[in-house]
Amino acid sequence: MSAGRKDRALAELAQLRGVQLGYTGADGRRVRAGSDTIRAVLAALGHPVPDSAAVAHELALAAAQANRLVEPVIVSEPRGGLSSPIRLSRNMDISRGRVTVTREDGTATTHALGDVTVGGRDNTHDIYELAVDLTPLQLPPGYHELTLEGFGEPANALLLVPPPPPRHDFRRFGVFAPLYALRAADDWGVGDFGDLADFADLVEAWNGDLAGTLPLYSAFFRDPVDPSPYLPVSRLFWNELYVDMAALPEIAADPDVAAQVGAVQPQLDRLRALPSTDHGAVMARKRRVLEACARALVSTPSDRRDEFDRFVKTHPELDRYADFRATDEALGPWQGWSEPAGQLPQVAGRDTAVLYHRYAQFVATEQLERAASHGSGLYLDLPVGVHPDGYDTWANAALFGAAEVGAPPDPFFKGGQAWGFPPPHPERMREDRYQHQIEVYRSAMRHAGAIRIDHVLGLQRLFWIPQGAGADRGAYVRYRSEETRAIIAIEAQRSGTVVVGEDLGTVSPSIRRAMDRDGMLHTFVYQFEASASDPRPQPKRPSLASLGGHDLPRFATFWAEFSGGSDAENALRECLLSLASGPARYLMLDLGDLIGETEQDNRPGTGPEAGNWRHRFQLPLSRVANNDQVRELVSMVDEARRDSTVKGARA
Repeated sequence: MSAGRKDRALAELAQLRGVQLGYTGADGRRVRAGSDTIRAVLAALGHPVPDSAAVAHELALAAAQANRLVEPVIVSEPRGGLSSPIRLSRNMDISRGRVTVTREDGTATTHALGDVTVGGRDNTHDIYELAVDLTPLQLPPGYHELTLEGFGEPANALLLVPPPPPRHDFRRFGVFAPLYALRAADDWGVGDFGDLADFADLVEAWNGDLAGTLPLYSAFFRDPVDPSPYLPVSRLFWNELYVDMAALPEIAADPDVAAQVGAVQPQLDRLRALPSTDHGAVMARKRRVLEACARALVSTPSDRRDEFDRFVKTHPELDRYADFRATDEALGPWQGWSEPAGQLPQVAGRDTAVLYHRYAQFVATEQLERAASHGSGLYLDLPVGVHPDGYDTWANAALFGAAEVGAPPDPFFKGGQAWGFPPPHPERMREDRYQHQIEVYRSAMRHAGAIRIDHVLGLQRLFWIPQGAGADRGAYVRYRSEETRAIIAIEAQRSGTVVVGEDLGTVSPSIRRAMDRDGMLHTFVYQFEASASDPRPQPKRPSLASLGGHDLPRFATFWAEFSGGSDAENALRECLLSLASGPARYLMLDLGDLIGETEQDNRPGTGPEAGNWRHRFQLPLSRVANNDQVRELVSMVDEARRDSTVKGARA
């Protein structure tokens, strides 16, 4: 086979498997992926092609998969038709076909294939593709089953029916604060779920609608502790670092546990006085007490013990998670265990750790539910990835690719970026009918009035960096965004959650148009949009707007550079008033800006020496509530938002 034919065959295979042959760089130039990169990404997808014979073999497999009767997942598009056709070979008679739709409630209807077919066309593989429209069936939004019969073995698909897009014609505001940054007189050196409830109450008292924070998912605390909330152990379980110890009934009910709390008070005084959270030290003190609480709870029958037992039974994945965490603590990362991913090796003496993790999730979930019921709604953050050593990658190893997610080179990161987590596998997620992803979105929205989808571009494509390669040797891999977006829309409707997509930076126009069709809000950040020619920019699409973000400088720092040193306090008022008077659906205020903080939450590209994800506010929340300057700013925003709502209704 000539070199040209080899390249064409490899390119065809890449396209069939969703690997993009190139991308447009930040400078507008086209960047092509080399053949070695394409081969490495295909191998990371589970399709190794060391030679031309392997390419030919994989091409045959990919072509057969691309021409199967029915895709494993299909979306019934709101405007009519299905996202994927039904495919018949030339020797198949359409009159033999029957389509059965089994609704989520178990009821089913069967139709002749010809009766639901509205068109068709030949493709390049001697296959006739039928366009099918199920909208006349008036299926309710949800997860249904489509079965095609009459052509050998029945073919089945998960049929996703998204709801009509929500109308977001409101003008509201919220306030954001990292939970670890909140202070209280009796805290343990970190903000907790009790503080989150108080924060939500305070935002409601200000007439705000959302209390926003960073991701709250479970984390590792082994040395050295990485406090980034964007590399969680799991996106199904919560971070016990944020448990409100004062709210635990086991402490008041058991003198021995209360004595342990008293014993750590001198250490807590030191941790409380620190300008930053010492995640490891705080968690070590909390864990000792939480373990004692767990032992006390299960030692005697009680109504509380019954609640705990019910929680464990109604969260069937909890036992597996607790077993995983206990084994990880005993043996280290799962990649070094004697058993393959998804299986647990035998480890003696795990019982204490297993009970601890069950109890920690019990009280964390209980307290987060309580915080969500307080005051304004919560604005929660769903990170795009998970820790490579975490529970999700161990329990669902087949659903992740053997690569790392990152970003290609740009003017700020000339060597590209590697973000430290594995990519979800586009083909295997579909074959699994997105079961894990559905539970992730459902869990995230259960307690959220609004949710931020981190790196919304990842619904459409992610930059895969093969293992051992540099970030400049990656390629984009495509995902079926219409399927994931349908799941998000279904779960958002069921939970009553507003969805915000983080679409900052280079995002394809197609994903932004899709967000508009879905009723997903965009993200508008003043610091990215302001310029000398337009110092008061406004969002052009329905958006959640803010002055900055967790990876950006505080407003005062930004303004000093942007303006050359003019009055930052007055500029804060003017910029907030401008955005509050504008068309943004939500305006998120940063509590740090309101109280004059100068420390940045996170400095991208820096290491532990920067103290990222640790800084605590100087003012306790109780004093923030009585701060005249804060109340004046919030009152100004509230009034402007109300006026903006009236103007928007008249427009």
